[in-house]
Amino acid sequence: MIRIILTFVAVVGLVVLGSGYLGAIWPPGASLSVVRLQILVLALPVLVGLWMAGGRWPAVLAGLVVLGVAVQTGLAVHGSARRGAGDLVLYQKNLLWNGEDPAAILADIQSVDPDFVTLEETSDRNVVVTEGLAARFPHRLECSTNGNGGIALYSRFPIRQPSERCAFASGMVLAEATLPDGRTLWVGAVHLNWPWPYRQARQVDRMLEGLATLEGPMVIAGDFNMQPWGSAVQGIARKAGARRLGGYLTTFPGFGRFAPLAIDHVLIPHSGQGQVEVRPLLGSDHLGLVARFGL
Repeated sequence: MIRIILTFVAVVGLVVLGSGYLGAIWPPGASLSVVRLQILVLALPVLVGLWMAGGRWPAVLAGLVVLGVAVQTGLAVHGSARRGAGDLVLYQKNLLWNGEDPAAILADIQSVDPDFVTLEETSDRNVVVTEGLAARFPHRLECSTNGNGGIALYSRFPIRQPSERCAFASGMVLAEATLPDGRTLWVGAVHLNWPWPYRQARQVDRMLEGLATLEGPMVIAGDFNMQPWGSAVQGIARKAGARRLGGYLTTFPGFGRFAPLAIDHVLIPHSGQGQVEVRPLLGSDHLGLVARFGL
């Protein structure tokens, strides 16, 4: 009886793991992929119990599938962008529209002295940040969104906005920056909804359509509300010709130590290299990211 129960649990677990790969065509799959690490951890005692209960072949077969998923997930967690030094600096932060200490966030951004800043959930409650950056960055793009606050992009260098401006894609602002050496670089700030039953899939579809119309290297940073291996992150990276920088960096600790979520990311051009570090919460519910990268 125990073997039958454990076999059933193992089959259900494998179905859930497999469904997590279908996020691009089946939105509920994206939600299931968020908890992939937790499922992989829970799979170990189930497989050991199944082996000890006499179900050795089912345990072996299920174990091979779990191992394959773990390896693929580990590669996605590691990030595919090359590690190395870079002369460009980007600061990414979800401010939390009603955060407690926006002045501390502004001070932290100023201490880093970045070339680009991408912000999400800008609001009247954290206007000290946006006004402070507006005084420091002559080139910026600020857009409101449907949800908790707006999205903003600040650049030390001149930017050219696409004709659609804030309507480029729901949840994204993007502009082309001209660097001092004459090269150009598309820089985007992203704030996706949570996956199914929310509208993340619809947002991503529209973003992919818009990104397909652009040419040139792209850096995209923001709150993706999706783990590194999720179809939203992977799909945007592919369409932008970019790679995710860094490993599994927990940026949303709100669900506790048993569900640390890495849902804020920085994507840099496919041929680039860089490194990324985590910044404190500073009154927000997201940690910040500082990426130093080169093209």
